[in-house]
Formats: sequence, structure tokens, C-alpha cells
Amino acid sequence: MNARENFHAMMAGTGAEWMPLNLPVTPPVADVIEERTGVRNAELAFETDFGFEWVGYNENPQAWRAALAEVGSVLPEKAEIGPFCIAHVEPPKGTVGQAYHFRTMLHPLEHVTSVAQLERLPWPDTSDPAHYAAVQKRMRQIHARGKVAFAGMECTTFELSWYARGMDNLFQDLAEGNGIADWLLDWFTERSCNVVRAFAREGIDVIGLGDDVGMQTGMMLSVPMWRQHLKPRLAKVIAAIREASGRRKVWVHYHSDGDILPIVPELIEVGVDILNPVQPECMDAGELARRFAKTLGLSGMVGTQTTMPFGTPDDVRRRVREIARLHREFGARVMIAPTHVLEPDVPFENILALVEETKAIRFR
Repeated sequence: MNARENFHAMMAGTGAEWMPLNLPVTPPVADVIEERTGVRNAELAFETDFGFEWVGYNENPQAWRAALAEVGSVLPEKAEIGPFCIAHVEPPKGTVGQAYHFRTMLHPLEHVTSVAQLERLPWPDTSDPAHYAAVQKRMRQIHARGKVAFAGMECTTFELSWYARGMDNLFQDLAEGNGIADWLLDWFTERSCNVVRAFAREGIDVIGLGDDVGMQTGMMLSVPMWRQHLKPRLAKVIAAIREASGRRKVWVHYHSDGDILPIVPELIEVGVDILNPVQPECMDAGELARRFAKTLGLSGMVGTQTTMPFGTPDDVRRRVREIARLHREFGARVMIAPTHVLEPDVPFENILALVEETKAIRFR
């Protein structure tokens, strides 16, 4: 059984041999992995179970810079302008320690005052098949390695909207009903539908959707507000996956940090198959396993605020064994992963412990 077959067996409840493992890392951690193993890519260095795919749009930063200036948003000369006018600047030298990948986020659409201004911006045509021409080839490469092909589509609707507009502005738009937030949420929903259709048609195994809507103390926005503005848009994206994949099962993996327990039943209702990252600092994986083992897979569960940076290798191994018990006792469909990308405060020995303990546990 290869990693892809094992993952599908885990999700279908038909006798997985091991817990699928994902190991997302930041560039400084990739530096350490390369230094210690000779291989920079964590999947290849540790033979983890997932290969990841994204879609880029080759946008013109200068076109965005000029168009944004017309709506009163003049970006710093050194601003890094990414897709959909998401922009960042490098922090001052010496302020981030080893975390050289950190950036300060800008919100280029904060000065927009009307939908008409949004409509004049150089948004890419995400329905153009040319954007997705290379997807099938790259997924075949992942499958040729026997791995699970995973499409990264987190930041599906809400997060990209507030990255561009600013969170406070986006919430104010929703409160005022001025149309700006709705336009952005709708645009990013359509973009997500176009991308997931391309992936689903070409044979992807898992599509990772998500928007952070939780804090450590509860929901970031009220449940009624989530139901009104985000749930229907998420449902539309998942419906696009189901329509494009036909009878072939594509697993929907949904990411939100924080405590989002109040909306978990409704995530299942709209078609989410796997919940991530299930932060142990604020969500009880055992409770989720007891309540939803038959309808919801669990991914993550190894804390990047606690166990991975501050625990010992034995603490890491203990946590992996606790997650394995959820599968044995409740039939929970579990995938091991840190609850976020690993930052440079995580000891390499803890990374090794996570990999080795996960690989050592066998169910049959």
C-alpha cells in the first residue's frame, strides 16, 4: 500500500495501515532540514504522504501599482505585490531574528469607497484555462511518487478579501451594506470555484479550503454572521468540486485556526470531509472524535504553540500516540500534522520525533 492508497483507506474507513503525515515548514526550517538531511523539501526528506499543488496567475505588479494609485493607494517602492493585489513589505532588518520570511501585510484596497472602483482594477480572468494547463502534469508527478495530491486553496473567500481590504474595513462594509465586502467575497468565491473545478477535473485527491474564522476563545464573528456571509459561499465552492469531480471522490479539507466548534456540524452539512488544524490549545480532538468520527476526518492536532516548539521529543511522541488512540478507540480518521507551518523555534529533534513516531505506529 502506498501513501495515496493508505490515505484513501483511512478516509473511507477500509483499513489504513498508518496515519498519513504532513509536515508544512517555513523557509528557515527548510534550511535546517536541508543542512541535516541534504534535501530541502520536507516531503522528500522525510517521505511524508502529501504532495502539494497551487495555481499562480502571473499578474503584473506594475499594473496593480498604477491602478491602485488611481484609487488613492500608493504603495511603498519596496512593497511586494502578489496575486489579487495582496501586498507586503519586509520588516526592518534585525527585527525578526531567524524568521527572515516574515513580512508586514499591507491592505491596498483600504481607500476604496465604491464598487465601481473595484470593478476598474486589473483582476485576472480566473476562468481562463491557460492558468491551469500545467496542473495535470504536476499532479501526475505527485501520483507517480505514490503520494496524495493536495491542492492548496486555503484562504478561500474571507481571508483574501480582508487581506486586500483590511479586516476592520471589511467588517464595517458588511455592517454598512455598502456592497464593497459583498463584491470582494463574491469575486474570491468565483475565483475559488474556477480553481477547484480545474483541480477536481484533473484528478486531485484532496482540496484544501479554509478561512480563519476562529480565535482561541471562540468564533471571530458571530455564528449568524458566518451563516449569512460565509457559509453559502463555502457551500458554493464545495458544490463546484462535487460537480466537476462527478462520481470520483475528492476529499474536502477545511482549515480554520482557533475554536470553531459551534460551526462544525454546519461544515459537515455543506460537505467538509476533514477538519484542520484542531488546535489542542483550544479544541479537544477527543471530543470531536467521539461526536463526529463517522462523518469528519481530523488533520493536525500537534500543537505549534506548545508541543512542537516547547515540548521534548518524548512529548511529541506522546502526542502522536494520543492521536493514534482516537483511531483505535473511536474509528476516527486521523492525519498527523503540526497545527501550522513549523517556525524556526521548533527543535530539529522534535521534527524527527514527529516523523519517527508517526511512521512507527501501524494499525495492521
